[in-house]
Amino acid sequence: MKRLISIISPVYNEGSGLETYHAEMSRVLAKEAFARYAVEVILVDNASTDDSARYLEAIAKKDARFRVIFNARNVGVFLSSFNALSFAKGDAVFLMVPSDLQDPPELMIEMLRKWEEGYLLVAGRRAQRQEGAVMRFLRAQFYQLMARLADQTMEPGVGEYQLADRRVVDELLAIPDAAPFPRGLLAELGYKPFIIDYEWRAREWGKSSFTLRKLFRTAYDMIFSFSRLPLRLIMVMGFVIAGFSLLFGLLQVVLYLIEGPAAGRGITTVITALFFFSGINAVFLGIIGEYVGRIYQQTRYGRRVAIQRLLNFEQSDRKSATG
Repeated sequence: MKRLISIISPVYNEGSGLETYHAEMSRVLAKEAFARYAVEVILVDNASTDDSARYLEAIAKKDARFRVIFNARNVGVFLSSFNALSFAKGDAVFLMVPSDLQDPPELMIEMLRKWEEGYLLVAGRRAQRQEGAVMRFLRAQFYQLMARLADQTMEPGVGEYQLADRRVVDELLAIPDAAPFPRGLLAELGYKPFIIDYEWRAREWGKSSFTLRKLFRTAYDMIFSFSRLPLRLIMVMGFVIAGFSLLFGLLQVVLYLIEGPAAGRGITTVITALFFFSGINAVFLGIIGEYVGRIYQQTRYGRRVAIQRLLNFEQSDRKSATG
């Protein structure tokens, strides 16, 4: 029996571009590198608002290798793709091969060869990008920021375009994270990937839904998910403010001994300090509240994605994925 390779591709408002995706993916899968394997491609639609569903249905009807998951609502690309892992049965799984083809599917051939050599994790790294200078700069800063702030080492330029062995996939699925970011979870597991550089292509159709606002949101979420630095900064700031307060108090004692009491002195200082420390407390409470809120989300909801319907999945696949 042939070993199985699973490929997960997120979809959101790709429309007619899905025909190009299917043709390109089929071309790559027809290569000799994939000839010795059975292949399943899991397309996960994140509640698209255009006519993507019609194209997905057509692809699933004419090609049984392509299976489709329709989410009931938009849960974000990372949670949506991570949830699809529970449906993937492959001996190795491509964690995310976006359907917009900006990450070249032909790179899967080289990644597959490295997995055959014994690497448990093979990652693509976006060494060059065909996009505007502003977004390219912001993405570079994002990767550098995460490399510095994360508790574990995250390789700059490496996203979710990775090939993971079944063992790695099972360990990922065992992590009960309500808001999973695969690259961060892989870093926490400690697997060192074999890295292959590639050029991230310009989008050929449609408009990317990953806007500047979502880029900042992703950075925000990843900082609070994979870094304890904000909490450490609170402690450091607490010591700094306490130190300055002590020095200020000593200064007031010295001035009192030299000049004696002076009615009305220090009113401005007291008012300024009151508002300053009130603001600092509000910031501190906000940071702590962010971590507490994530703990609440984790314990109450867990990783939950409602699925509207499935195409080309067997009944046993549905039961095993839903528990």
